[in-house]
Amino acid sequence: MKRRDALKIMGGAIASLAFADSIGGSLRKSASAEERPIFHKDLLSPPGGKRVIVIGGGFAGVSFANTMRELAQDAEVILLEKNPFFVSGPSHIDYSVGLKKLEDAARSYYPLREKGIRIIKTEVGGIIPEDNKVITGKGNITYNYLLIATGIRLADEEILQLTENPAFNAHAWELEGTIELRRRVEVFKGGKVVVSVPSAPFKCPPGPYEMACLLDEFFKRKGVSAEIIVTDSNDKPQPPPLAQKWLTVFEKKGIKYMSNSKVVEIDGANKRLVTDTGDKIDYDMTTLIPPNKAATFIRDSGLGDPYVDVDPTTFKSKKVGNIFAAGDCAKVPYTKSAYTSIYQGKNAAHYTAIGMGYNVKEPAPIHGICYPYTSSVESMLIRVDWEKDGKVIKAIADDPKSDYRDSRTVWESTLLKNLFGF
Repeated sequence: MKRRDALKIMGGAIASLAFADSIGGSLRKSASAEERPIFHKDLLSPPGGKRVIVIGGGFAGVSFANTMRELAQDAEVILLEKNPFFVSGPSHIDYSVGLKKLEDAARSYYPLREKGIRIIKTEVGGIIPEDNKVITGKGNITYNYLLIATGIRLADEEILQLTENPAFNAHAWELEGTIELRRRVEVFKGGKVVVSVPSAPFKCPPGPYEMACLLDEFFKRKGVSAEIIVTDSNDKPQPPPLAQKWLTVFEKKGIKYMSNSKVVEIDGANKRLVTDTGDKIDYDMTTLIPPNKAATFIRDSGLGDPYVDVDPTTFKSKKVGNIFAAGDCAKVPYTKSAYTSIYQGKNAAHYTAIGMGYNVKEPAPIHGICYPYTSSVESMLIRVDWEKDGKVIKAIADDPKSDYRDSRTVWESTLLKNLFGF
């Protein structure tokens, strides 16, 4: 199949993903008693050699799987992923305001299969560390080593009325929400637009502020009168090295910024947000980012809460010696971003291979680079370097420039090429 044809298919799949997921969820819930026992059976035979399972096919998981394939060529590497294809998270923001098509940021997992990595499309319901088992929707799988790279879970339940009324909100932190947010942005007629920021740490720290800037530009360009308001659970914009630069950008654009304003309730019927200080903020459109946590099975497995407790150098679980975690689900001092997730996955693979007895050199410490949008034509720069133990060595932040906007495009395309080959 040609790449062009594959992207067309993925584009159609993206549009129908939300519907398919809802139908699939209903079918799973209605499974009969006779059907359910299959989930307690083994999906694969016990490993005959060295088997490494990766839970999650995002930036960290794919990076880990690719690196393990290089470092441990005789090991069996299995990637468990619930989605049929990969979509680059940074592009969600672009898509929300019409800067990019999602299919341009979508990738098939087929290139990983060509490397000998086994891909199993399934949801993961739990881990039994004492038995070295992963519980999936298709059956149990036994592992020798495990990498958890599930990303974040959006804790809707921590905002009153949101869980039972998901249609009150749309945001770019999940694919389904991104598609809905794009629709709402296109049909918006004017009024107050509230962008809500959760407490740190959260996935893509510059993201909410980028969204506010791009929405402001989009509506102005379209001739739609919109007042953009940022309600931030934190005392200053994130990440901290960019805090003052974000405030300067907001002042120039006329974006209202409210610090220490954690949204705890969404009253969609009256279009009103309520903060933890009792403030009530009326809106005509809102993009509220719920608190970020890890998958509930991580907590239930005793591996950490709200994230997996790991050593920041090796990414090895502090609770179980043959389990590692990397990316947004790991409790580490590194930014929860696409760039650092790739390097976390790579480093975790090195230390996993070392633990398996392979002659592998220790990797370089983690660093992060990002080019946050301030408009469709300008971006800022943020770079952070860490020691092996997670202590910050240096942080560099620079003002918006058109050159950085170009760098952002190259930055994301390079990340995808490194993971998938194109």
